Amino acid sequence: MADTLTTKDILLIQGRRLFWARGYSNVSVREIARAAEVDVALISRYYGSKLKLYEATLVDVPEIDACHFPDAQTLVDRITLIFVTANRDSSEPSPLRLFLMNAQDAEVGEMTRACFQSKWQNPLEQIIGDAGKAAQFSAVMFGFSVAEKSLNLPGIPDHTTPEYEQRFRYLLQSALAGPEI
Repeated sequence: MADTLTTKDILLIQGRRLFWARGYSNVSVREIARAAEVDVALISRYYGSKLKLYEATLVDVPEIDACHFPDAQTLVDRITLIFVTANRDSSEPSPLRLFLMNAQDAEVGEMTRACFQSKWQNPLEQIIGDAGKAAQFSAVMFGFSVAEKSLNLPGIPDHTTPEYEQRFRYLLQSALAGPEI
């Protein structure tokens, strides 16, 4: 027997989809309610506020678990695989997009950056063993994503080609081999 989604679940799904794709300040509670096909008052009933709904979506941010990445090479291999096989449908919520769209937001930026730090950057530092190289590693992920999706740079090969994988892997490995700071 399949589980049925509750109204609260549907609001969370639609909030995540909209907040992560477009940014907190660019989404209204009316838009979320409309997407969820419910009355706008139910956001307050189930979450208390738009801000608390946003905060609830952060629980769904996948965490980089150092236990699954015993060394830096495994990290490069798995992150490369994630980028190569990622769904390119812009309606799918992406943690990278969440961080890019919300990290500088006046209302939720601090909360978003804290989420990034605890769920991604701290584990990367633990796996890589160097805060500077972990920051470079993150910069490669974000930079490559922006170059591919937002800027549509023609020099970025299609993600289904071996060239895409080779270039992305090379950049990640370069971040790890980067100069000691």
